Amino acid sequence: MRIAVLRQRLTGGGGAETTLVHLVRGLVAAGHEVLVLASGPPESGRRLLGEGVTCVAVPVWGGKAGRSLSYALNARRAVRELRPEVVFSLERTLSPHVYRAGDGCHREWLARRRQTLGAGGRLGQHLRPLNRVLLYLERRLFHAPELRRVMANSRLVKSDILRHYRVAAEKICIIYNGVDRSRFFPAGRGRRQELRRALGVEEGERIILFAGSGFARKGLAFLLTALGPLEQDSVRLWVAGHGSVGLYQRLARRLGVEDRVRFLGAVRETAPYYQAADLLALPTLYDPCSNVVLEALACGCPVVTTMANGAAEFLTPGVNGEVVAEATDTGGLARAVREVLARGRVPEVEEAATAAVAHLSWEETVRRTLAVLEEAREV
Repeated sequence: MRIAVLRQRLTGGGGAETTLVHLVRGLVAAGHEVLVLASGPPESGRRLLGEGVTCVAVPVWGGKAGRSLSYALNARRAVRELRPEVVFSLERTLSPHVYRAGDGCHREWLARRRQTLGAGGRLGQHLRPLNRVLLYLERRLFHAPELRRVMANSRLVKSDILRHYRVAAEKICIIYNGVDRSRFFPAGRGRRQELRRALGVEEGERIILFAGSGFARKGLAFLLTALGPLEQDSVRLWVAGHGSVGLYQRLARRLGVEDRVRFLGAVRETAPYYQAADLLALPTLYDPCSNVVLEALACGCPVVTTMANGAAEFLTPGVNGEVVAEATDTGGLARAVREVLARGRVPEVEEAATAAVAHLSWEETVRRTLAVLEEAREV
């Protein structure tokens, strides 16, 4: 099968890149001809995606809004010239046959974000060119007659799409992200203690890990606020990922928790931090299905997150983590963190965490994705 895969940016790190790499490599390994249409140089695409992939450069211009719109227009032109059997988009584009909504529903994200903004912020969000473009592309995409199937990576995303765009329910299937078990697994008690010492954890300290780029959307400000009421002599917060570190350092100083927060920056290999931490906390405003939650659970690390995270579907409150209704409920967030810390990272908690995601693998994600692409070809 000749498959065109659409993704504007191939690099940038995070879950989007991980998903793209696994899907493309899996499709190539299954014997299919894969054409990846991206805005970057073909050479960098081939280095990332490996042998057997044809990378096609799609011209883009302007700022973020201009790049999104020009990519959608120029990718459609390239698809017409390449004549693939199936157009598989991981991006909000024009007229794909199959769309994987890994970035969630932009209309839903804006609605949730609006609740945390003042009048000026809401107006700015409404007028921002990028939001206008993404909403236009999203609406065009879901109403396009060419669209045959939609892949959601959580029940949350499927529900958002149905509510906002009224896509026929039978068009949408749920295919969760995979987990690389060669990287993410429990360390074992002895190894975990070695990791904690190597990472500078002192005896009696309890470590909350926050992992993810885009600190505002992931709710770091709410977590810093919730840190205050927790036991000051033992609870520490580690922050891994890209973001406006200076802004959040100043916030931590105003809140009086600066000496309890450690900013790690971008972490290339996150598994040792999941294995060493006492819990992962991600009070996100909106996350389609956070890879870091799945990875943490695979490492046996309990999780605190919000109902606005599709990955909350893998949590059983009181067992392998806690789910807070709203990121802005910092009191509820502090209570949830305290409850998980009180249970401790005992064997029963680790076993429940790993069991929750034991069925997830990238091989299964690729297999199910390929089945949808083959089905779409026959429609």
